[in-house]
Amino acid sequence: MKKEQQYAINRECLEAIQRFNEYRASVVSANGIERLRTCQASVIIFDDYFLLRSYNTLVAFIDRKTDTLYDVLRYVYGYTSTSAQHIAKFRHDYGGERYGCTRELTWRSV
Repeated sequence: MKKEQQYAINRECLEAIQRFNEYRASVVSANGIERLRTCQASVIIFDDYFLLRSYNTLVAFIDRKTDTLYDVLRYVYGYTSTSAQHIAKFRHDYGGERYGCTRELTWRSV
């Protein structure tokens, strides 16, 4: 992938984080929290978002209005194989056919 493409993806990921933060400021509380399978990760459920928290760090989220999964692990923490596995399970359980997530963007250092 070209650097320019990754810059655009990174910018879109950061804008999505900002949109979620604005959304979160207007919402009283989440609809619920579910454990991700048997992992040390949980999914926080809002009307418009699914958030993946791995070891108390937000590492990915799905914008349900745009059907886009944003993988921001490398932005917020770096990279761990365990959190990457959590994202893969999250993608399968919450981003697949069950919820119709059609797009995925991953923030990567350029």
